[in-house]
Amino acid sequence: MLAFYLSLAESGGEKQKFEKIYLKYRGLMLSRAYEILRDSELVEDCVHDAFLRVLKNMRKLGDVDSKMTKSYVMITLENSAKTMYKKQKREKIVELDENMPDDSQVESDIENKLTAELVAEKIAILPDIYRDIMVLKYLHELNDKEIASTLGISEAAARKRLQRARERLKKLIGGNKNG
Repeated sequence: MLAFYLSLAESGGEKQKFEKIYLKYRGLMLSRAYEILRDSELVEDCVHDAFLRVLKNMRKLGDVDSKMTKSYVMITLENSAKTMYKKQKREKIVELDENMPDDSQVESDIENKLTAELVAEKIAILPDIYRDIMVLKYLHELNDKEIASTLGISEAAARKRLQRARERLKKLIGGNKNG
């Protein structure tokens, strides 16, 4: 598959950089995609889609080993996985509509089984602007300055987005006691 991607690269320098990215991050990408999708076929499609997007934006990437490159690659992957997850979820809802639990059962399950997986699912459905900042902060463990640099915004804007993302996440998991 690497040969296919390399055939799409525009220059020798891009080919070398992409090959390094592919070899360095492919395993991590497969693992993360599986955490989100839990379906081997979808995982392969997701990683393929992410690599095509990375290849399309090679000029924007710096050093292969930098946190910014890793963050870009992983956010690209997670966006692809989120899209596939939503599509898969929509298809399941259509098939299983009659078997869906009622609201009180869902609320009870959320209260009793609040897990890291649930939080990850809720983060995945946040708007991109908030999901990306949560991923950069908690998954990639970037500080506010690094997040601001990665997203091309000020540190104050990064902190405010993070605050808003946390508030939205609390609402999604039922933690908003004021509303």
